[in-house]
Amino acid sequence: MDAAAPRPSAPEEPPTRDWSLLPLDVLAFVFVRLNAVDVLRGAGLVCRSWLQAAKVPDVWRVVDMGYHRIMLRFDEKEHADLCAMAKAAVDRSDGQLREFAGRTFVTDELMQYILERSPSLTTLRLVCCGNVFSASLASFIRESSLKELRSLELNNVGLTLGGLTAVLENCPLLEDLTVTDCYGMQEQDEQVLRAKFARIKTLKFDCDDDFDWFDFSFF
Repeated sequence: MDAAAPRPSAPEEPPTRDWSLLPLDVLAFVFVRLNAVDVLRGAGLVCRSWLQAAKVPDVWRVVDMGYHRIMLRFDEKEHADLCAMAKAAVDRSDGQLREFAGRTFVTDELMQYILERSPSLTTLRLVCCGNVFSASLASFIRESSLKELRSLELNNVGLTLGGLTAVLENCPLLEDLTVTDCYGMQEQDEQVLRAKFARIKTLKFDCDDDFDWFDFSFF
């Protein structure tokens, strides 16, 4: 009787790659393409080398905290954590932050923190952030360095014509302005803005006097 044919050996599994050994510049390149929240809450905590890469200022030139799923949670502790994360991102940028986007959790105190430490800020986008432009923030803006801001987008933010004017008067390079569904603004304010700030190349304005921000859908 012939001997039984030998069983085929199991294929060798490919060696596991140690992602922690990637060069610092490669890790930083990857982190730039991740959402800021994901880096701060996860990727940057994996190991020492990843944490080191997550602190490279280039990773934080753009901080987009505007459309992460976590923004849909109406929880005070969560919002406080998000404010703390935004401050950490600003600190890590080491003054190189150029673009910031925030939603729901942004306060006037956080805005002041960002503006104080971000002289190179060119783009600011705020969505559903309540009365973020308080009188104290407007006063601060009049004395700060928004000299590099080129694009400002405000959606569903508590705002008045006077408050917005105080901001725009200190943004000499602003080219793009979007103001939509901002309670406190009126339809006729658009013409005032266009006349006073003719230097703005693109102005999108859509604020209905009867708009009820409590009916605004966040989804």
